[in-house]
Amino acid sequence: MDTRYQVVGNNKPFCKQFVFSNLNKPEKVVHLSTGQGWGVKGKRGRQTLYCLEGTVWVTQQGDMRDYLLKEGDAFVVSRPGLVMARAMTPASLGYAENFMTDTWN
Repeated sequence: MDTRYQVVGNNKPFCKQFVFSNLNKPEKVVHLSTGQGWGVKGKRGRQTLYCLEGTVWVTQQGDMRDYLLKEGDAFVVSRPGLVMARAMTPASLGYAENFMTDTWN
């Protein structure tokens, strides 16, 4: 199973951690209150959402799974279409486009 397009983080089973080699900070940071949502049109493998603080629920169009990001977790968009995030606690969500990833163990 290719886990590059799944939730990634240090403590997630079956997931690889990513090094964002050409990205030193997010292009955009969205601060969300509990229950507040944010969305973006997804471009497969070309965007990343990452949780800078708090807890964020993420879903993407055409994917039956939902993802829960905690501080330090990242989500790489795996499908075209709408990607929605909703804060489960007060949260900050980073967003970046057009990056390259290198996996490491």
